[in-house]
Amino acid sequence: MRRSVWTMRTPIQRVAVIGAGTIGTGWASFFVSKGVPVNLFDSAPGVAQAAVAKVVATLRFLVDRGLLDAEQASAGAGQVSVCEDLEHAVDGADLVQEAVYESYEVKKSVFAAIDALVPPDVLLASSSSGLLMTEIQKAVRRHPGRCLIAHPINPVYLVPLVEIVPGEQTDPTFVKSARGFYEGLGKVPVTLNREVPGYLENRMTAALWREAIDLVHQGVASVEDVDRAIWAGPGLRYALMGPLMIYHLGGGEGGVRQFAERLGPAFTMWWADMQTWTEIPPGAVEKLEAGLREAMVGRTIAELAAWRDERLVELLKVLRR
Repeated sequence: MRRSVWTMRTPIQRVAVIGAGTIGTGWASFFVSKGVPVNLFDSAPGVAQAAVAKVVATLRFLVDRGLLDAEQASAGAGQVSVCEDLEHAVDGADLVQEAVYESYEVKKSVFAAIDALVPPDVLLASSSSGLLMTEIQKAVRRHPGRCLIAHPINPVYLVPLVEIVPGEQTDPTFVKSARGFYEGLGKVPVTLNREVPGYLENRMTAALWREAIDLVHQGVASVEDVDRAIWAGPGLRYALMGPLMIYHLGGGEGGVRQFAERLGPAFTMWWADMQTWTEIPPGAVEKLEAGLREAMVGRTIAELAAWRDERLVELLKVLRR
């Protein structure tokens, strides 16, 4: 990271959300639920306008589950402004939250255009799931120092994590200010000291997913039982703490050192037996599809997503205590 002469504009009173897909709509819902007005733009005709109805439905969902009061929801529903072009969307915004297609070519084009339109103290944040800001910054000619990654987890309006990932040219002042802004709205930010593809959350979950796929592909267990081995076991602890603290506690009074001394050899044996492939094996997806159809017991993806959100609400209520 390098330091520039500019600092991030504060307080942030209006956000421009660029891209009205699942993540962009989720961001818009989150921001207005916290009282921050949003300018919403999508290059596809009619998409941003249709997203407004989804925002309203999300606010109603939050009210019904006791996470938002009706007055806040009513105010938030009127704080989404659909814009016809990028120039009008970023006009007056203190933060631009990009949520377009996950592609270097697309994101570079969008960042270059935004950089040319807004003052140097406006933060430009990408919602990328794993791309590197250092590469995106190559297209930003005027003020690359105000660009960083702010990667949320879906559904954005429920899951608190946001990963802040600076690029090589990002000004650390913007990183600090961005972290403070998201945290002030109730997000739980983590900041990477060094860029890696996929950041923290996706790298760790990708490792778990690979092992889950392989266990099904090799016929070790069914899709349902592989998933059950997580949600009925370590998944409960993961809602409270991460793997490093879990194993630290597992070592008793001796902590992680004692755990490593006692169980390190066992982990070495397990790691040696695990696959390290970097492409999903042929035929594995078909096995996953068959197993998932069986595990869904006739429920649709939309029904399961709604069930997931209902349970997330209950978990959040417990954690907030």
